[in-house]
Amino acid sequence: MTAHNFDVDITTPSTKQQVKINKDSISVDNQQINCADVKAVRYGVSLLGGAKNPNGKEYIIDILGDNGKTLNIRFKSDKVGDLLEEDHTYYYIMSGLWQYVKKQLINHFIEELNNKKEITIADTHINNQGFVMKYNSGFLFWKKQKTELVPWNNLKYYLSKGVLHVESISESKKQATFSLHNDWNAVVLNTMMHYLWQDQRKEKLAKGQAI
Repeated sequence: MTAHNFDVDITTPSTKQQVKINKDSISVDNQQINCADVKAVRYGVSLLGGAKNPNGKEYIIDILGDNGKTLNIRFKSDKVGDLLEEDHTYYYIMSGLWQYVKKQLINHFIEELNNKKEITIADTHINNQGFVMKYNSGFLFWKKQKTELVPWNNLKYYLSKGVLHVESISESKKQATFSLHNDWNAVVLNTMMHYLWQDQRKEKLAKGQAI
């Protein structure tokens, strides 16, 4: 079978950034991060001018490497619609990012869970048993913030307006939210959740079995 080439070499619309991605590295203009050194990503497309009367789109891709080094890809469209030239550019860049970066981040997260280690997205901790969630207990002046592990079999998740919601099935006050645009690796967590919900993988994790 012929190996597909997911390398990226493009100049972004509007901002004219030079973006190159291959199996070894990502470069934006004169800045570069090795793929093996990428620690986190975040990305998204936002409507400009308000949801009711948008007048354009903004495309954002951020890559975080060792020692806090970041690469920031930005460009805009003054049109609103599907499959604009800018959309094709965004998906082209994302195809390389998925192949050479995001896949390895997902694999790293799963390896950590298999080894019963904890991963952290935003300020939420996740382990092979489930999500460690903060919630408020009590009323008015007697409210206290508590932290509790919510096991995998008591969790549900959904995506709404660029925010990933993870909630306890039995107690809705136990919940965590992750912005795909703003929280590092929320996009990786979103993909990983889809993976864990198939073939009883989250149930296997809870039993201490590798997936």
